[in-house]
Amino acid sequence: MGYIKMKKDGEFDFGKLPKGVYFFSGQEGFVKVEVDKEGHQTWDLQNWFASLDPDTNEDQHQRIIQDIKKRLNADSGMISPPKKLAKRIFINPFKKLVK
Repeated sequence: MGYIKMKKDGEFDFGKLPKGVYFFSGQEGFVKVEVDKEGHQTWDLQNWFASLDPDTNEDQHQRIIQDIKKRLNADSGMISPPKKLAKRIFINPFKKLVK
């Protein structure tokens, strides 16, 4: 069995998952991914914080799934927390960003 090193964090090949049920967890909850024998994936986002809004539509669910795919750590199976936006200086919010 060979070891394949991913190029960067979050780079996980969801297209090659074998048949089964997978759980991934993170700071905002956990997701369940079911893969059938033909490779079709069903994502259960009921326990993911961003999807709890009752007004979310299919397009927003797809954006949430893409965000989760980008943040998934391939080595640990954990979903990294979202990156925080830079804070603006109160005195002059247009001058420069504080990190």
